[in-house]
This record gives sequence, C-alpha cells and structure tokens, in this order.
Amino acid sequence: MVRKNPPFGRGEVVTAPFRCDACLTLSVAEIFSANSTASFTETEASQLFELSQTEWFPVRVVRQDFPDVPEAIASAATEATAALSSGLNRAAVLLARSVVEATAKDQGVTSGNLASKIDTMCEKRLIREHIRAGAHEIRYLGNDMAHGDFVVEVPAEDAELVVTLMSEVLDEVYQSPARVKKATDARQARKGG
Repeated sequence: MVRKNPPFGRGEVVTAPFRCDACLTLSVAEIFSANSTASFTETEASQLFELSQTEWFPVRVVRQDFPDVPEAIASAATEATAALSSGLNRAAVLLARSVVEATAKDQGVTSGNLASKIDTMCEKRLIREHIRAGAHEIRYLGNDMAHGDFVVEVPAEDAELVVTLMSEVLDEVYQSPARVKKATDARQARKGG
C-alpha cells in the first residue's frame, strides 16, 4: 500500500492494487482515510476499501463502435464516446463536432463553414431535417470549444446529448443505408437461390 498525506488536512490517501477474480487484470484503488492506516492489516485495509468511497484506476471506459462508417471517422466517433465515458466532456464535444465535419467532407460537401456543410448535407438529402437540426446543436456547443471559449464548463448531460446526436448523424449517413443494403442483398440472395 502507498500512503501519502492529502493536501487538504489530516488523514491519508491510501492507494492499493487489486486483482479482478474473473479476468485477473490489475486495478488500483484510492481512498481517503481520516484515520492513520499505518497499523492496518491487509484484511483491515481491504475492508476499509469496501466501506469507503473508492476511486478506481484505470477508469472503466465505455466505447461505442460504429460499423459501416469509414474507419477514420468511426475511430474519432468511438474516441468521442470513450471521452464521454471518462468524463472528458469538452473532448467529447470537440470530437463530435469534428466527426460531423469529417462526415460532410467524406460525402463530398467540402466548401464553406460547418453550418453551410450541414445545410448542404440536408439539401442533398444525406440527412433529414431533424438530423440537420441536431447537427447544428453539435456545432453550436462545439464551436465554443473549438474557439477556445472554456469559461463555462460542459455539463455531462450536454456532452452526452451531443455524442448521441453525433451517433444519429452517423446512423443517418452510413449505418442505416448499410442496414437497408444488407436486407436488400439478403432478400435478393434468397430470391436467386
């Protein structure tokens, strides 16, 4: 166990390694103890971790995959979901904004600013009107971050909504058409066979 004095007064920050019984992977747990833990046994220390507010490292990261999306765009979108899962709200919003712009460029919409690219995607019927509105919501919050306006924190709910809207753009442009194509191909294969 590693012990260090916390910067905020009496007590200790206690850090200890743990091994998962199922996968045998190591994780590190950290707690604050108001009392000295110098004389605790290993069992007492384990109980202390079970009874306390424990922070685990590495943080469990949840990633969403985006099949049928071009690899570079899918990779950035997956990273946005991982950032959101890790509480990195600004990063999630910035990546979501970048994913929308990369999607427009991938679809041949390369001129103008992001607002005009979103509108052009709708005009070309790549996205429907409500998806266009969602893409603009991503742009509004993303623009603040992209231009260095970090004064206001990004609440987790806002970042989660932005990442959800990003997923809807990807579904509209790539994943839904791919599902329809798979269904059509399967039907035609059954007919021909």
